[in-house]
Formats: sequence, structure tokens, C-alpha cells
Amino acid sequence: MVINFAALSQRVIDLLIAPRKTWRAIRSEPDRGERLVTHYVLLLALLSSACSFLGVILFDSRYSFGDRFLFSLISTLLKLGIFVGSVFLMGRVVSSLAPSFGSSSSSDRALKLIAYASTPVWVAGLLTLVPKLTALAVLAGFGYSAFLFCLGAPVLLGTPPGRAVGYALASIITWFAITLITAWIAVQITGLMFSPALLLDGLSRPPAAN
Repeated sequence: MVINFAALSQRVIDLLIAPRKTWRAIRSEPDRGERLVTHYVLLLALLSSACSFLGVILFDSRYSFGDRFLFSLISTLLKLGIFVGSVFLMGRVVSSLAPSFGSSSSSDRALKLIAYASTPVWVAGLLTLVPKLTALAVLAGFGYSAFLFCLGAPVLLGTPPGRAVGYALASIITWFAITLITAWIAVQITGLMFSPALLLDGLSRPPAAN
């Protein structure tokens, strides 16, 4: 697999600063949605995940360095799989929701739409290098993704402009809920692998008196 990092970087920049023009260019491109997930989404998600991994290594003081490294590695790999897998899942969701919003239900174009609309999520993920900024990164990423989706749906799926906002909100909120819940579960499972005694101690300790 040959990766053109210059072209990938340019596409990211174009989507973020000139989305309307970029969606029109994307419409005529032959790339299939499945290929975009492996050649575009995965690469950006890897970069975002690397920042999250380093953030835990550098700033999380709950564990020893060795445990911290393994905890961060395992939880990051689990979340990476969840995030990339969720894009495939959302392609189906976006396609199934399409008729309800007067849109074409092309599964390939739906996956193409969510793959490119996910760009801000991965870019904002760079902020997770500082764990305290994770919440801001999540909100900013999914928020701008909804905006990109709103602009891209009429171009790729023929969504009536008046229904694009509702379509975008329904799709991105669904994606947000799926990733948030599954990523939280992955982190909790990983945490139990390293500090079950700490968790049990916290559960058994009586609440402090006021």
C-alpha cells in the first residue's frame, strides 16, 4: 500500500477550511468507501490514537510506568479498533437513515460521506496528548463533523438542503453515542486488568462524613 501523505494532508486541510468546494471534488472521485476507511480514516485515527497513548504515558500518575505503558497501549488499541469499526457501522446507519431524509441510500456513498465527515474527530484527537483536553477534543471533533456532514449529504446523497441538518444530527449523535459508550467500556475493562484491588477498595470504602 503506497500512501501519499502530501495528498492526504491536503485533503484534510481542504475539508476543514473549504468544505463546500472539497465535497464537490469528492463527488467525482472514484474511491470506494471501504478503501477510504483503510487508506484515510485508519491513518488519521492512528495519529490521533498515538497522541492519546502518549498523553496517558506522560500525564497519568495512577500506575507505575510499566503498568501505565501497558494500560495505555491496550486501551488505545481497543479504542482504535472501536473508532475505525464504528465508521464502517455508521456507513450502514447513514445509508439506512437516508430515505427518512429524502436522500439516496447508496451504501458506498454513505460510507464515503461518513469517512470524510469524520476528519475533524481525528484532527481534534491530537489534543488528547493533554488528557485534560480530551472532553474539548471530543466535542469539537464531533461538532465540526456534524457541520461537514450537513454540507456533504446534499452533494453525495442528494439530501434536500432543508433536511440536511436533521440528517446530520441524527447520524452524528448516533455515532457519538456508539463510540462514547464502547470506548468507555474498553477503558473500564482495561483498567480492571491493572487495578482491580484499587477499584474494589474504592467500592468498599464508606463515604466520608460531611
